[in-house]
Amino acid sequence: MEFLSLVSNPFALSTLAVIALLTVKLSRAYHAGSKFKHIPTLGPDGLWSSYITVFRWLTNSVEMVEEGYRLYPKKIFRIPTLDGWQIILNSTKFVDDLRRASDEQLSFVDATAVILRDYYTIHPKLMSNPYHVDVIRHSLTRNIDAGFGDIQEELESAVPEKIPLSEGTDWTEIHAWPAVLEIVVRTANRFLVGLPLCRDPDFRQLNIDFAMSVFKNAMIINLFPEFLHPIVGRVFSGRRVAMRKLKKHLQPIIEERLKMKEIYGKEWQDKPNDFIQWLIDAEEFAPLSQRSSVEDICARVLVVNFGAIDSTSTILAALYRLASNPDATEIMRNELESITRREGTTKAAVTQMQLLDSFLKESVRLSPSTAVGVFRRALKDFTFSDGTIVPSGTIITFATWAIMRDEEIYPGGSEFRPFRFAEMRGQEGEGTKHHFSTVSPEWLLFGQGRHTCPGRFFASTEIKAFLAYILMNYDVKFRDDSKNVPERSATQVHTGPDVEARVMFRKRRPKVD
Repeated sequence: MEFLSLVSNPFALSTLAVIALLTVKLSRAYHAGSKFKHIPTLGPDGLWSSYITVFRWLTNSVEMVEEGYRLYPKKIFRIPTLDGWQIILNSTKFVDDLRRASDEQLSFVDATAVILRDYYTIHPKLMSNPYHVDVIRHSLTRNIDAGFGDIQEELESAVPEKIPLSEGTDWTEIHAWPAVLEIVVRTANRFLVGLPLCRDPDFRQLNIDFAMSVFKNAMIINLFPEFLHPIVGRVFSGRRVAMRKLKKHLQPIIEERLKMKEIYGKEWQDKPNDFIQWLIDAEEFAPLSQRSSVEDICARVLVVNFGAIDSTSTILAALYRLASNPDATEIMRNELESITRREGTTKAAVTQMQLLDSFLKESVRLSPSTAVGVFRRALKDFTFSDGTIVPSGTIITFATWAIMRDEEIYPGGSEFRPFRFAEMRGQEGEGTKHHFSTVSPEWLLFGQGRHTCPGRFFASTEIKAFLAYILMNYDVKFRDDSKNVPERSATQVHTGPDVEARVMFRKRRPKVD
C-alpha cells in the first residue's frame, strides 16, 4: 500500500526520477574521472563519497575554494560538480597559459554553453555569431562620453524615487537589493534604448525576470543528463516569455529603423544613437538568416541587459561598505566636491574619482560575485606550464575568491582598506595601474585575454556615477550604527552580497566636527 501511495503521488514520482537521473549523471562523471588521476582532488572522490563534495560545492563553494587554495598552493586541483569534474587554478601564474591558448584549445564560448546552457536559457543562435560583443566593445564604449548626460539625468530621477529623501533628521530604512536593481536597469537602459522605454515598468521587469531566470534555469537543466537537455531546456527557459514581451516594445521601433535604413541608407537626419541602432548598423556581420531580424535584435538587447544587471551586486557590495565606513565617506566627499567644482558632473569627472575607484575595487575584492571565475572549457587535452595535463571536455576556472585575498598579492588581504589601490597607484611607475576596470593577472573580475568583459568601461562609469550621487546627496548607515557588513548570499559558485539586507538613508547633512 505504501508503494502504491508513493507511485500515485506525482511529486514523489518526479522527485525519485530526478534523483535517479542525477545518480546516473554523477556516476558517469565519476567513471570519467580516471582521466584525472594525476590531478589532486579536494574532498572524497569515491563513487558515493564524491556526492558529499558535490553537496558541499552547491552549499559552500567559498569554503571549498579557500580549503583547496590552502592545501594545494600555486597548483591545480579538481572537484566533482553537477557538471562533472571541474579544474581549479590556484595561482595567477596560470593566467599566461590562458592567454596563449587559442579558442580551439580553451574555449570561453563552450564554457558558457555548459555553465549557462545558453542554447536554451538565452538564445539558440546568438553565440554562433556574437557580433553584439564587438558592438559593446566599440560603438557602446565609444559613446559613453556622449551618453553620460543621459545616465546622470536618469540617476537624478530614479534614485530619489527608489530611495526617497527624508527631510530633517529622520532616517528611512530601504531594502537595498530591489531598489538598486530597479535603478541599475533603468539607468542602463536610458543609455541603451532611451526614453520613454527605459521608464516603462513592464520593460524593466521583463529584463529583470529574464536575467534572474538564466542562472536558475541553467542549474535545473544541468541536473539532468545531456541527452535530456532538449526536453528539459524547453520546460525550464524564460527566454520565450521574455522574447514575446520584449517584441511588443521593440518590434515597432526596430521595424521603423529598418525602414529608414532601406529608404535613406546608413545615415539620415535625426538618426538615433543607441544600442538598437548600433546593432542594426553592425548587422552586416550577422549571418544572412539573421539580418534585419526583429527577434535577433531583441535577443541581443536581452543579453546586454543580462550583463548590465550584474552591476547590481557590485553596487551593493560598495553600498554596504559605505554604510559601515563613515570616515572613508567624508574623505571621498572631499575629493568629489573638488572634482565637480572643476569638471562639473561629467564623464571626465568620474574618470578622476581616484579614491572612489579604489573604494569600489576594494569592496568588490572582498565581496566578488563568484567563488571562482574566468571560465574556459578544454576542447583538446591542454598542458599547463607546470606540466599538468587537463583532459578535453573539462571546465577550467580560477580560485578568484582566494586569489583576491592572498596576502602575497594584497598585504592584509582579509582587511578592508578603502584606499588600498589609490595608494598602490601612488607608487613609482604604478600611476596608470590598479583601476577598477583595468585587467591584470591579479585582478580577475572582468576575465582575461581575448574574452575580457567588453562592457567593463560602461559598468565602471555607471557604478561610480551611482555611488557619487549617493555620497553627494545621502547619509548612509546600518541600523544601530552597526559597522558589520551583512553576510554574503551563496548559491553554488555565486557569492554576492546579502540580498535581504536593509540600509538606512537620510538627506545628507553637513559634517559637525
